[in-house]
This record gives sequence, structure tokens and C-alpha cells, in this order.
Amino acid sequence: MRRWTAACIGSLLAVALASCTKISTQTSATHASNPWTMHGVLRVAALDEPDNLNPLVGNQQAEVDLSLLWAAYLFRADDRNEWVPELATRVPTLANGDIRKDGLAITYHLRPGVRWQDGAPFGADDVIYTWQQVMNPRNNVASRVGYDDVTSIDKRDDTTIVVHLRKPYAPFLSAFFSMGGTPLPILPKHLLAQNADLNRVSYNRQPIGTGPFILARYTPGSMVQFIANPHYFRGPPKIKQIDWHFIPDANTVLTQLETHEIDAVFALPYAYYLSAKRIRGVRIYLTPLDAYDQIALNLRNPILADVTVRQALAYAVDRQSLADKVYHGVQTPTSSDQPPFSWAYDPQVKRYDLDWSRAAAMLDADGWKLGPDGVRSKDGQRLQVEIVTTPSGNGADNVLIQQGWRKIGVDATVKIVAGPVYFATYGAGGTLQTGKFDAAFLGWFNGLDPDDSTQFMCDQFPPRGQNMYHFCDPALDAQERIALGSFDLQTRKAAYFKIQQILAEQVPTIFLFAVRRVSVLNSDFRNYRPSHAASTLWNPWEWEI
Repeated sequence: MRRWTAACIGSLLAVALASCTKISTQTSATHASNPWTMHGVLRVAALDEPDNLNPLVGNQQAEVDLSLLWAAYLFRADDRNEWVPELATRVPTLANGDIRKDGLAITYHLRPGVRWQDGAPFGADDVIYTWQQVMNPRNNVASRVGYDDVTSIDKRDDTTIVVHLRKPYAPFLSAFFSMGGTPLPILPKHLLAQNADLNRVSYNRQPIGTGPFILARYTPGSMVQFIANPHYFRGPPKIKQIDWHFIPDANTVLTQLETHEIDAVFALPYAYYLSAKRIRGVRIYLTPLDAYDQIALNLRNPILADVTVRQALAYAVDRQSLADKVYHGVQTPTSSDQPPFSWAYDPQVKRYDLDWSRAAAMLDADGWKLGPDGVRSKDGQRLQVEIVTTPSGNGADNVLIQQGWRKIGVDATVKIVAGPVYFATYGAGGTLQTGKFDAAFLGWFNGLDPDDSTQFMCDQFPPRGQNMYHFCDPALDAQERIALGSFDLQTRKAAYFKIQQILAEQVPTIFLFAVRRVSVLNSDFRNYRPSHAASTLWNPWEWEI
């Protein structure tokens, strides 16, 4: 899932990030030390293939990662968690006058001279058009949060727009065509305006953007090939070609790393971390992300509507065994949706350390009686929970969770669903968005701002937002409104602390780990500086091999 404000909001970006762990030494791309290196050609393997390449009508992290090659945003977030202007030329702030004092109008200065990869000029009309498509009810958009607070966009000229908001919205700079929880790039009006909607247009398979690379060829089920954009406004990228292979089997990915048929895996499953460390000629990065792994609970299930059941399930998850046996120490157990490096993280939030006895006692007191087959029941209903997940990894995590829940009398089963179906939008019948699960194992990748309103507010049930849990708490909503409406750091921090406390008590989801991404790269691959929000792939025009 994706989930993934400056200057006047600038203090909100103060974080203390752990540095990446690097194994092996930096090498020269122009004097490759590895005989398998193809100078100027980067061969990538990825487990997940998106159902399309246009993030506006998709809902997978893979779409965002790929879009940072072919598309462009108003801003990107760099490895220091700072804004990097892209299609905008500067970050709006109160100090430079681009954010009006009441917070209800924001001026964006767009980069002149940018051209789409077909030669057409980029301008204000493209930004306005893309916003209109986000709001187009016919489009299967995963979330309209932030965009639906826009009342109008004035075009002053081809390189200047003024966005008017119905109310102050602190995360707006992150949410609006930037590195927010649902990153959306700017799309070309001149190519798409004739369509009533964008759900199934051919553009989604062969997009044309303003980014550093041009999509040259897409073979569904196999690979997508990019070539350097010679007219990219920053100058031609240093890498000439990127071959991005879709390989759904992690064992095959590991084998191709060992045989050096590929140069990069940006998100290797944790189960293969120790094996990857033994491969010669690679460098390994462990990048802390604004992301977490979770077991999402569907509160529309009458069993899971019971908060006692949810709390008992949380106590019955052996996070430490998962961390040691499945994640090999890469991941850190957490009880929060905020990463430990964020100013919004509450280190005192309630924890659910493993306690099977306590979980069993809670279920006993709640009327769930243990039957002769070891499964509990109440009022004639068995305590059954189906865990839905994708084929990624080796499944050991699901087995450990299943075994832990069975120890307290829960009949836990596991169902595997293909990734494109699992993560698809509501309009496309996605498993998560349409609530076709009891419990769902997944990761959530947030944006640069700690805003989590789209996940947990009462008005964010799909298709409006990402509240797949169908969780609703007026007290949480009140704190979210404070966090969304204030530009003061301490006010927002206090609100997010209370939100974390409510989530910990109500358990709409079981937080498992603060995520670090494992990337395994050819040691001749240079200038990979992973970012920590929305996607790690923020600077591909600087990459070299």
C-alpha cells in the first residue's frame, strides 16, 4: 500500500534519521571493477508488477517507484527529508509570501521551458487538468484527500497558479502532487483531455511524462525498459538505459543477484537478507522509511468489532520472533504508525508485548469460551479469522501469526491473493479497498508529512479514503482536525501523540514493525541516495553505473 511542508511548515520536517547501512565499498562507474557490469545500463528486478503505470488510477507502491523515473512532481523529497523543487521552482512559505497568512491560498511558481517527452510544452494547464482528474468521480482514484479541499485554481500565466483552499490544511504541500501518502505526478492535458475518464486508457501502459527517463517498451508480465530523456530539464541522466524486470519469485531474484544477471533490487524481502550479505560485488542498504508493517483488521466483521478481541489478538503476536526469525533483525517492533525518527512519534505509546496468558484471560472474560477442539466460541459463533496476504516473501510471517493466534483459541487461516487484486482501487474491486478480508497483512508507505487522516478518520472509508479498517472514533477525528488545521509544530505534535494513544487503545490495526527497506545493488552502481518517504528512488538522474 501507499500510503507514503516546508518553511512555514519547515519545522515540521525536523527529523533525526539513522544513516543507511552500506556493505562493500564505493567503486567507479567509469572504471567498473565488476566484469558483469554493463556500463550505462542498470538492470533492476522487482517482485511486484503494477496493474498499470499511472499512479492516479492505481494503488501500489510499484507505480510510485516507477513514476519517479518517467514522471515529475511539483516537489520530491530527498535523502535528508528536504523538499527538492521539480516542476515548481521554489517551495511556498509564509516567509516568501507564497502561502497567504490565513493559509487559504498558495501560489506555485512553475518551471519554465519544461517539455513533455513528445515535445509539447508543460504549463499551468497541465497542473489544473490533473487536479480536475483527481476530482473526476469517474476515475478510480485511491484517495482525494487534500485535493478535495481545493475550491479553485487560478491561472495567472503559464508558469504561475494560485490554489485556493476551503480551510487551512497543514499537509497540503506534501499532499498536492508531491510526496504525500498518495503521490500523484502531473499528467499531460494535451494527450488525455479527450477522455471521459482515465481508468483504462492506453496511456496507463505507455505513459509520457516530463521525468528523467522515457518509457521505451513495456512487456506486461516481463519488463519495462526506460531510456534516458535527452531533453530532461536537469540535463540528460547519467545512466542511458534501465531494464526493470518483473520477477514474482524471490528465489529467482536472489539467484539472479548471485549470477549478476541483475544489478539492483530496491526492495528485497527480508527473508533473503542474510543470503544477500554473502553475495560478492554488491552493496546493501538498510534504509529507514516513513512506513510500517501491520495486520489490518476489518471492523465490519462482527467478531473484530469487539475491541477486546482486537486487543487480545495484538497481545498474541510474537513480534520478536518475527523480527528475529523472519526479518533477521532488519525490522524493529513498533506500536505506532509514526516512524521513530519523526517529530510526531510518541515513544510512550502503549505497547502490546507478547502475552498469550493475558490474551486468553481477556477472551475468557469477554465470553469467548474454549471448545474441545481448541477454538473459542461465543453465542454460537466460532472465533474464526482469515488472514489475507499476497504471495510476496516465503510466508513464514503469516505462519507465525497464525500459530500465535491459535494458541489463544482463534481459528486462524491464511488466504493468498495476487498483488494487483489485493491492492487495487475500490472501483477496480481491490481486496483491501472493498473490505474482502478479516485481517490483512501489509505494509504502509507514508509521505513526508505525518498526516494519517486518510487512514483513520470516519469520513475516509473507501472509496473516499484509505480507512480500510472501517474504524470510526470521534475523539480521534477531533485530534486529526487539530493536526490538519494548524501550522504550529507543538500543536500538531500534541495531536499526533493523542492519535497514537487512541489507535493503541482501540487497535483498528496491529502495528508490527517500523520498516527499513533492504536494497541490494551492484557495487559499481553509484549515487543511490535513498529517501525516507513515499519512495527511496528520488534522484535517478544522478545515478551512474
